[in-house]
Amino acid sequence: MIEQSNAPEKIRERVTRPCIHCGEPSDSYADQPAEEIFCCNGCRGAYELIHGWGLESFYGLRDQLGSGASTRVKDQSSRYDVFDNEEFLGPSKPKPQDDGLLSTELAVHGLHCAACAWLIENAALRTPGWNVARVKMSDHTMRIVFDPTATTLSSIARLLDRLGYELAPISTERDQHFQNENRRHLIQIALAGFCAANAMWIAVALYAGEAYGVAAEHRFFMRMIGTGLGVAAVLFPGRTFFTGALASLKTRVPHMDLPVALGLSVGTVVGTVNAITGEGHLYFDSLAVLVFLLLIGRWIQFHQQHRAAKAVDLLLRITPRHATRVNPDQTTDTVLVDALQKDDLVRVGANENIPVDGEIVDGNTSIDRSLLTGESLPVDAGAGEEVSAGTLNLLRPIDVRVIATGRDSRIGKVMRSVEDATSEKIPIVQFADSVGGIFVIVVSLLAAGSFLWWAPQGWSLAASHATALLIVACPCALALATPLAIAVSLGRAAKHKVLIRDGNTFGQLARGGTIWFDKTGTLTSGRPDGKLVWGSPTAVVLAGAVERQCNHPVANALVRMALNSGQEMPADAVLEKVDRQGVVGRIGQHEIMVGSAGFFRNQGFGLGQEVQDAISECTRTASSPILVSVGGIVEAVIGISDPLKPDAQETIELLRKRRFRVGILSGDHPDIVSHIAAQLGISPDDSFGGLSPEEKLAAVRGDARFHSVDNREQTTPVTTTHSNGNQTLSASENPTTVMIGDGANDAAALAAADVGIAVRGGAEVSLQAAPVFIASGELSSVTDLVSASKRTDHLIRTALAVSLAYNLIAVGLAMFGKISPLIAAILMPISSVSVLALTLAWPTYPERQSSRRNK
Repeated sequence: MIEQSNAPEKIRERVTRPCIHCGEPSDSYADQPAEEIFCCNGCRGAYELIHGWGLESFYGLRDQLGSGASTRVKDQSSRYDVFDNEEFLGPSKPKPQDDGLLSTELAVHGLHCAACAWLIENAALRTPGWNVARVKMSDHTMRIVFDPTATTLSSIARLLDRLGYELAPISTERDQHFQNENRRHLIQIALAGFCAANAMWIAVALYAGEAYGVAAEHRFFMRMIGTGLGVAAVLFPGRTFFTGALASLKTRVPHMDLPVALGLSVGTVVGTVNAITGEGHLYFDSLAVLVFLLLIGRWIQFHQQHRAAKAVDLLLRITPRHATRVNPDQTTDTVLVDALQKDDLVRVGANENIPVDGEIVDGNTSIDRSLLTGESLPVDAGAGEEVSAGTLNLLRPIDVRVIATGRDSRIGKVMRSVEDATSEKIPIVQFADSVGGIFVIVVSLLAAGSFLWWAPQGWSLAASHATALLIVACPCALALATPLAIAVSLGRAAKHKVLIRDGNTFGQLARGGTIWFDKTGTLTSGRPDGKLVWGSPTAVVLAGAVERQCNHPVANALVRMALNSGQEMPADAVLEKVDRQGVVGRIGQHEIMVGSAGFFRNQGFGLGQEVQDAISECTRTASSPILVSVGGIVEAVIGISDPLKPDAQETIELLRKRRFRVGILSGDHPDIVSHIAAQLGISPDDSFGGLSPEEKLAAVRGDARFHSVDNREQTTPVTTTHSNGNQTLSASENPTTVMIGDGANDAAALAAADVGIAVRGGAEVSLQAAPVFIASGELSSVTDLVSASKRTDHLIRTALAVSLAYNLIAVGLAMFGKISPLIAAILMPISSVSVLALTLAWPTYPERQSSRRNK
């Protein structure tokens, strides 16, 4: 044995407590004051800076608003030098003002609530040269006005970095398109609003003139001006409806724009004729108001679709937006990734994310590809090998020749697969579209019939009732709210780090069924912990010293045990041999071996009774035994186990309450799986261990070895025996089969299930195999998703019912002459906006649970 120095009389207990600034778990002593606990020097600097300004009330305001902790501060101040480079800033380039100051708009990362905005705006007041800071919580951007003679934008960025907020240039692609489209919508609304307001004033004057008398030539003038305003509203801002109607006729696909365009056309023709002849109703005010309100409804829909798409875009913007470009003269400059061209050369430093898909032309390093592939260990890469955007360069700088950027990169294709779900037509949307098409045809025929019915009483009256019917009848929920409900749910899920590729997921999960869980990394944390079962604590410290040089989950568990023991690990540990089942090292003159029982037997060790009893105890508690020998003698047995996730028990219980049957499919040892199932209250008949990926696939597909389907006459379940042991599984016919597991290891089972949910692994491989990827890895997100699915399903059905009920009543009233075109013009957009508001206001995602996790 190695001689150890005498232990101190009192070892200070080490505990994990939250950082006073950001709340991140931090190692500290039990007797250490709370105001001295920081996770890093960055948080210490931010805390001292806030107190130095006298803004201590920030913490009280933050806690009162329930935002949780501040953003953890990273000490990367030197990287903000590029904020003084206009090419780097792109669309955020500072613009000069008349007073000589510069203004710019930047994105802010790390905002949580109004307390963050309050802190930033107060920091500006206390910084010389920083004149204005206006934070917009709605889109996490900030307008900055500063004096370039007194400070620089990079200095402001460094200051905010110390406070825990990261600045970045605003996005260009989607935001620029949104701004252009939004401007076009607003211009149309403004023109229609101008026409509607003035047309209404003229209508009031004409109605008043009927009571008080207006000269005939004045009445004719006002009729023509009002008619001109109505026609202008229809022909200019209202032309979007005629464009849709023409496309509907060309493609022979009924569209909601068709009855609207017919109504506008009939109203325009009849109103113009009546204005010229001086007889009958004038519809110019109704037409202008109708176009105005319809365009407002379109604008609201456009905004919500953009919000849903932006939520996905922001979450998936995980590749760097800037790159270090190597010029032909070997100088470098920092540019936007969007500005790079194919075959450009970029330099990626150590511990930097690779911004492009490309080929290494110079340098050798290790690449962490876990983002895309789910691989836990880095891979070596050198000249001639390809690398992907979003992966991490670990060791040393490399030069990469650009092959693809942005949406053409591998991660960009992942982004598109998620975004495509927002436009994919799931069965209920297809049903709504078919009903909407039939509805348009029926409405058009009813309008023609109504015209013929009323024609004997005058063609003006017949045209009035037909126009009212065409205007008031609109399948708004069928054509707008149904696909919007899917887009809203997808966007809200993305904000909670749940990426959904297939919109049909909501309908599947709303039905209930069977949910299979993988064990390792899904129900359990995926991070093994160690416990000394038998032997010397000193041997654990020596094992940790040797294993510190390995990058393996078991090695990491042993190192954590050694650090938490309170003893100092020897600094002269040398790792000599690494085997699949263990390692051999040396400390001084003593050989240290750490590994499984099989590893020790292969090395010729005889295991005594105490050691064998300790191994049996590990097996009983579903932990893996790891032996430690010092100088050829086994000194300790450590049990390595993967603990359950904190929310696993609650998740299983909630899923059962929501009509789901829960089981486990795992490749781990059957005894360990049975132990986990017992902890979660899952029946042994529903838990399987020792399965290969092929057997998991068979279970999901309903293979007879795993499932026996009950028929209607059976009152008891039929059971079968699994070939790997005496475990049995009773099953009944359920509408939906769900598999939850690792995006890489469980890819086949995830793809075969009705709904595959990946909670672990890389984004690319997960979304290729499964329609759902939970980026946070939290099991509580599964229950949130099930709740969101049921709420979305209820929303769609409610929107359909509201729309159909409205149209049945409105069409009936219009056919019987109870609704004039003016009333129809008011009712139609009000109904559209009401159903649309129902969709936007419906709580499709359970905010209570999600907000609890964000604290």
